[in-house]
Amino acid sequence: MKFLFLYWNHPVEPLGLMYLSAALKQAGHHAKIGIIGGKKDLGELTREYQPDAVAASVMTGSHIEFMEIVKKLRQVKPLISIMGGTHPTFSPEVLEEYPDLDVVALGEAEDPLVEFANAVRDGKDTTKIANLWVRKDGKIHKNEMRELRQDLDNLPFPDREIVYEHDIWKRQPIRHFIACRGCAYRCTYCFNNAVVDLYKGLGKWVRWRSVDKVVQEVKETMDQWGGKFVYFQDDIFIMDKEWLAEFAEKYAKVVNLPFHCHVRPNLVDEKSAQLLKKAGCYSVHMALETANDELRKLIERDMPKETILNAAKALNNNGIRIMLQNILGLPTSTLHNDFETLEMNIECQPLYAWTSLFQPYPRLELTRYAREKGLLEKDAEKDIGKKFFGASILKLDQKKEREHLQKWFAVAAAYPVLYKSGIVDLLIRAPDTPAVRKTYHWVYDKFRKYKDSQLYGMDLESANEGMED
Repeated sequence: MKFLFLYWNHPVEPLGLMYLSAALKQAGHHAKIGIIGGKKDLGELTREYQPDAVAASVMTGSHIEFMEIVKKLRQVKPLISIMGGTHPTFSPEVLEEYPDLDVVALGEAEDPLVEFANAVRDGKDTTKIANLWVRKDGKIHKNEMRELRQDLDNLPFPDREIVYEHDIWKRQPIRHFIACRGCAYRCTYCFNNAVVDLYKGLGKWVRWRSVDKVVQEVKETMDQWGGKFVYFQDDIFIMDKEWLAEFAEKYAKVVNLPFHCHVRPNLVDEKSAQLLKKAGCYSVHMALETANDELRKLIERDMPKETILNAAKALNNNGIRIMLQNILGLPTSTLHNDFETLEMNIECQPLYAWTSLFQPYPRLELTRYAREKGLLEKDAEKDIGKKFFGASILKLDQKKEREHLQKWFAVAAAYPVLYKSGIVDLLIRAPDTPAVRKTYHWVYDKFRKYKDSQLYGMDLESANEGMED
């Protein structure tokens, strides 16, 4: 069976699709990636490749564009359409909304997708496969979830060929990997809560690959495909201190390339920071989210400010650059709370203070809370996906000022005089006109690219020039 996976024109490799492709190819099937917004017309690609199925991993919002593309591609040839990712996992009823959608995959999809492909190839029943909802003969078959795969070492390495045939990924200096699946925490703004509940009683949620397998994959990938920098996409890379100690020893000896990973403040101490430094860690993502104590309780990150400040200090002392993550516009929060968060960022001294505006994705605990507090219009979620960095869809006091602050936040954290002198306060009170928004977006985008280059030790903007695919 031949699969055409669709993915947006973005320089970060789609690891999820790469794992799916590897599993399918191991079972004797074929796969190719078509780039949404790329130079190659997807209709032309469909005529040339003649796939049996078109599939994508989508978030809420991007599912709409995927279905528009599916409708057009089905005019080229008959196709089985498959939607995976967070949106169908938490809103599988999307299958009932779109007549052109045949299958939705909930949760981890390597095994169910291979079973489905085998069943289609062999002429067997496709309607009873765990983790899948399937439309057949006008009826929707809703199946239960399967047990989580525990031994991740038995999965084939992600399919790099499927992405590196495209310049947008092949020429990137950064290669992406994952060492574990799952997160042990239940932050209310994150999908992890819902997915843990989805898999309740079906096996351990946090699962690690062995250090040897991770190091082997990184070594083989960098030797075969090249690259200057490694990015581990795990939710939290330092959850298991014994694993981290073994990794620090072996990675430094076998790979010895700078890398980036995600950490959590309550898990960062001097020892873990030293282990990261020993391994060759160049920079990290670490989430502050909000400086307000009550709001941190609301989002289930109830750790003392001192814990966060000490974590930042330990990382800075070991020469590890910090991208500190923040969320503005949380439900029931105020502009004053957002300024508190800016002040704490200044105290933490990150290399880059990254900010987003809270978006009420389906099935989030924080979305439910926002709705209970009357902060969401009916059907407001239809606007999600278009405004992640641009605007909030919540009913907030001083909403315009907070949306403007999101664009200037990182600049103010890097140059505190802009905040302390009152310049930022003047900037966020500018009128909400298209020209102002365009200018502020430009500031945000340019400063982000500038700081990304420092965060990864290379000029990524130059590396990406002329690489539309």
